[in-house]
Amino acid sequence: MLVLFMNSIVKMNLKKISDKYLWGQHPEAALRYSPVVKEIRNRGLSSSKIIEIGSGSLGITPYFKKRIVGLDIDFSGPKSKYLHKIKSEAKKIPFSNNSYDVSISVDVLEHIPPKNRMQSVSEQLRVTKKLSIIVVPCGQSSEAQDILLRKKWNKIFKEKNQFFEEHVNFGLPTKEEVTNYIEDSLDKLDKKAKITNYPNLNLLVRSFLMNTWITNNKFFYYLYLKGYLVFLPILKKCNFGKTYRQVFVIKFLPRNNTP
Repeated sequence: MLVLFMNSIVKMNLKKISDKYLWGQHPEAALRYSPVVKEIRNRGLSSSKIIEIGSGSLGITPYFKKRIVGLDIDFSGPKSKYLHKIKSEAKKIPFSNNSYDVSISVDVLEHIPPKNRMQSVSEQLRVTKKLSIIVVPCGQSSEAQDILLRKKWNKIFKEKNQFFEEHVNFGLPTKEEVTNYIEDSLDKLDKKAKITNYPNLNLLVRSFLMNTWITNNKFFYYLYLKGYLVFLPILKKCNFGKTYRQVFVIKFLPRNNTP
């Protein structure tokens, strides 16, 4: 009984430390936000008006200590005083055209039913004036990895994980599909933009991180998963070979310009 009690105390304290000092973040989350932060800073837009679609309870606020508008249907989790919460779906953003300098969505599109993905992308681009960034898992290899991870999760925890279920049941978009969503949305909105995309997070590296995460040993979960943050400078360079996601950068242009 004493051992169980001590183990419970350790788990509780580790969670408190994680939420207070690490903002509930972990390497996989940091790696998906890293290119977004870099794009915004490199373009001198850190102090601009930013909206994050599908922000959850934290979104990008661990990396920008400023007011960020976060749009989502669920804000459970660690809290941030910097996130201004707006409860709404991505397919119908309650703001007028060009309301924000920057819009971002990070690992969101795969949680939206395929029939609504085009509309969600269009809405994100509609409310944006200068820069829009879409980070999303893409392709069959990424989907195959999620199927294996879902199987492991269900076996260990004997319950379903909402994120894996949506990834698998809705399916991950392809890079070509996302590109088409963006191009068709720009045409529909009569906007001009330069579109670039690049890979994010090698699949083998992600597999290692996620398999560490999927464990019922909470002590090792917090100890080792937070320990990996030390290796972020190295992990940020692991964007080679087959990767889990793609980063799409949409830089808006004056209407009389072409990309």
